[in-house]
Amino acid sequence: MFKMALDGLMSAVRNYRLVLVIWACQAGLACAAAVPALNWWRRAFDHSIEAAALLDGFNFGVLADLTKYDQAGAFGLLGSAMAGAVALAMVASPFVMGGTLSVLSGTHASRGALPRFFSGGGEFFWRFFRLMLLAGTCTVVVGGLMSAALAAVEAPLSQHGSEATLYLWAAVNLAWLAMTCGVFVLALDYARIQIAKGDTRGVFGAYMRAVGFVVRRALTTYPIALVFVVPSGALLLGYLAYETVSPVASGWGLMLALFAVQQVVVLLRIGLRVSLVAAECRLVEAAASAVARGSAPAVSAPASADAAPLPPMENGTARGAETVRDISD
Repeated sequence: MFKMALDGLMSAVRNYRLVLVIWACQAGLACAAAVPALNWWRRAFDHSIEAAALLDGFNFGVLADLTKYDQAGAFGLLGSAMAGAVALAMVASPFVMGGTLSVLSGTHASRGALPRFFSGGGEFFWRFFRLMLLAGTCTVVVGGLMSAALAAVEAPLSQHGSEATLYLWAAVNLAWLAMTCGVFVLALDYARIQIAKGDTRGVFGAYMRAVGFVVRRALTTYPIALVFVVPSGALLLGYLAYETVSPVASGWGLMLALFAVQQVVVLLRIGLRVSLVAAECRLVEAAASAVARGSAPAVSAPASADAAPLPPMENGTARGAETVRDISD
């Protein structure tokens, strides 16, 4: 498991151009949501004396008064901008993952990372988009049913249990929900890998095979994910702590420093995400190799002189198709 995680990290380092391309895509999405909101706030705050109080620190009272500018709620504007950013991210995510797997697979290595990224993103977009909707539906439905079942068990505990028991039960609920919903979230990645490696067209079948793959190898799939998810969470918490203790960015120097720290965190988070996908690809390949070794005959028949090699597939190699078949065994 740790070797696969290390291979994933090294793959992200080797494909640093891929990390930069994904960072540029995310920066574009952020600008699409932030620029309209920033323009509104600039018009509202540039000529307001009350806004100067925010230079000494955040103040809800001052902010509430300032948001009445132009008879329009600033929080509503920010909410609309965030909703637009989420919608754009949902559309961009399948494209980015298609490009990521196209680069990590090593196909068309003679081409640059940028052409492979965009060609793979366009090629797998609709299949990955349908996969995302399927995985989201499964996660919401199963999570809702699990929450309802746990709430039914919690009802008698809240009446007769102690406070410590309630806290313990809440922790168990959270862990159980995370593990259950994590199956469907992780299966989304493995289904994408199946489709990218074998050019699979059946989205539903690929996702169901991926769910089975995650469940059967839970002692490997979950730890690999945690190796990269835990540092990502630590990065976000560290950035929040830095923002809390850092002085208010009232000058260009402090604002540039805050921006630089933020972008470093974003780049590291993207690198960890690429590393996770690469490690998951290694796990799929290792599982396929193990199945192939277990099913190989003891004595192989001599190869025929007239046997022709398997032709390469459009989106990978013949080995990729075997990988897709093997991980469902």
